Amino acid sequence: MTEINHRRGGSSRWGPVVTAGILVVASVIAIRLGGSSPDRIRAIALAAGVCLTGAVGSWFVGLWAVTGPAARVTAALGTVTLRIFPALVALGWLQVAGTELRAAGAGELLVTFYLASLAADVIRTIMERRQAG
Repeated sequence: MTEINHRRGGSSRWGPVVTAGILVVASVIAIRLGGSSPDRIRAIALAAGVCLTGAVGSWFVGLWAVTGPAARVTAALGTVTLRIFPALVALGWLQVAGTELRAAGAGELLVTFYLASLAADVIRTIMERRQAG
């Protein structure tokens, strides 16, 4: 079997910066389109905070060195789990207890912010791989 020579993880230092930038832009758009009531601002802050937490957690796992096939699979599963788990927990909480935030659109914002940050991260990763390769 051939060992996989891979650079240090799959992430660069720009991961959290790009994600935070996308979430700031998405938050401003959400405020402009949806109003600035206190519940709406809290819903936007919840969605952006949860998505940023998940993205930064997955970014940290992506920094781990991968030395073989098992480590690559473990790192990939770890990044996916840490990215999606906070969003799923927040969606579950909104369904059970977060009635004011759910009414303010927090669930929809959470899904929208998650997909926007995920798309930005995928595009950033593709661009970095092309530059490195």
